[in-house]
Amino acid sequence: MAKVGGDRRKFGLWTLGIGLAMAGLATLDLAQAGDSKTAHLLSQIEWSEPQPDFGGLSGISLDPDGMGFWAVDDRGYLAEAKLTRDVDGRLTGATLLQFHQFLDNTNHPAVGFHSDAEALRRDGNGGVIVSFEGYARVARFFPPDMKPRAMQVWDRFKPLWGNEGMESLALSKDGGILTILEGSDGSAYRTFTYQGGISWADGPRLQTDGRFHATDADFGPDGRLYVLERRLTVFRGIKSRISVYDQTAEGFSAPETVMESGYGTYGDLEGLDVWMNASGQMIATVIADNNFAAGEPTLIAEFALSP
Repeated sequence: MAKVGGDRRKFGLWTLGIGLAMAGLATLDLAQAGDSKTAHLLSQIEWSEPQPDFGGLSGISLDPDGMGFWAVDDRGYLAEAKLTRDVDGRLTGATLLQFHQFLDNTNHPAVGFHSDAEALRRDGNGGVIVSFEGYARVARFFPPDMKPRAMQVWDRFKPLWGNEGMESLALSKDGGILTILEGSDGSAYRTFTYQGGISWADGPRLQTDGRFHATDADFGPDGRLYVLERRLTVFRGIKSRISVYDQTAEGFSAPETVMESGYGTYGDLEGLDVWMNASGQMIATVIADNNFAAGEPTLIAEFALSP
């Protein structure tokens, strides 16, 4: 992933900041601490598994019925899991079903520089589209076959190789693919759009205030683009927000903030999926990256979005 602040060396400072922030916020009621604008926190769970390599989840894609999901992690794995819910549809638990390890373009396990999976979308034809940092790329997979189908020339995104790149991946109803760079120039995020085959083009700029970094994005059932963002301060920890953009003839509108959390409320939210449940309610499901911290669970939360 693009580590908090875009630099792995800052992880120690981030951990310190999270600890201080969580100590100060531990007594807050989480539903009130969400500081949401038009979104409403429905439920949240803490997910942990016994195996030592579990964690670092940076992207999420729910099943259409909301009863399972796929997620990607920073060490090159695709996780399959199921969810449990109560009679009102609130989350009650998650269980890992299996891991699939990504392969690189030489059909060896994707490790190190090749392994940092950040976001995923399913294409509806059995394929999973995944964006990676480190060796920046987007590739398609057909699990359980984890050999990549290249979607660009190998060095197409060479200027982005490293730790702060294509953190977000959104798939529109018409099959259009949009990836968003994590950082902004202070006024807008840079994007790329998939042109088919192995071709990509610069996409529309997304306006932002420069205070947050993009960590994931998804086109909702309403056709709008939802962007999950985070802001880090060393001593207060992380706060998250969800911004939404309308599509226009020129690209995208100015954003509207639909959710903004308090510092330290949800941890390092990095994955977003916007979907509609059986009752017709639009839901934003988010997942936190625990950075493989020992004893730190993975948080999954869901928000109801106003139409």
